[in-house]
Parts: sequence; structure tokens; C-alpha cells
Amino acid sequence: MKHILSIIFIVSILSVPAFAKNDSSYNKANNYSYCDGETYNYGYFIYNSASLTKEQLAEITKLKTEYQPKISELKQKINTEKTKMRLEMLKENPDSEIINNSMNLNIEYAKELQNVSNEFLAKYRAIKDSK
Repeated sequence: MKHILSIIFIVSILSVPAFAKNDSSYNKANNYSYCDGETYNYGYFIYNSASLTKEQLAEITKLKTEYQPKISELKQKINTEKTKMRLEMLKENPDSEIINNSMNLNIEYAKELQNVSNEFLAKYRAIKDSK
């Protein structure tokens, strides 16, 4: 009986985070999540939008449409490489070559992400500052 109760208790504890993640009101209201494979809403990039003209908002939206897929793809690649490293390090005999390759790819993706982000922000500021 204790064994059955302990199994039910463990299953109920493990299922709580899954339900919390899926039924989060923050997720439903904003379509925003850090989980892989979910839709992102990048509305948070437009700050102080009341001071922008309609043309500026249209240009910024167009700019976001151009850059956000690149940024999302790079973030996903970084997370994939981090996962590869973590999984390899958990092994009893980790392969250092796989870990080193993942680290090098992560560095490369991070540099590329920084460049794309800087380019996006420079264009964003140029649009925002032009009146």
C-alpha cells in the first residue's frame, strides 16, 4: 500500500510542472514562451510605441519580420548545442571531442547572434530616431 501511495505521490508531483507550463495564463495571454517549438510574440521589442508614427511602426514591424526568424533560429541552435554538451557530460565516459565541437559551435552561434542583434538594433534605432 505504501508503495502504491508513493508512486501516486511521485506521479502527481511530476505532473504539476507540466500542467503549470501548458496552462499558464501568461502563455495564453501573450503567446510568449521560452519552450522550444512554441510561437513567439515579439511585441516587447517596440517600446514607447505611442511616440512612433504609423510609418515608423510599419517599418519596425517589417524589420522584426525580417530579423526575428534569424534570431530565433540562432537561439534554437545555441540551445541544441547546450543540450548536446549536457547530455554528453552526463555520460559515464564523455567524449571530449563532441563537447569541444559543441562549445565551438556555441561560440560561433553566439557571435553570429550578437552581430544579427546589433544589426537589428542599429536599424531599429535609425527608424525610431527618424521623424
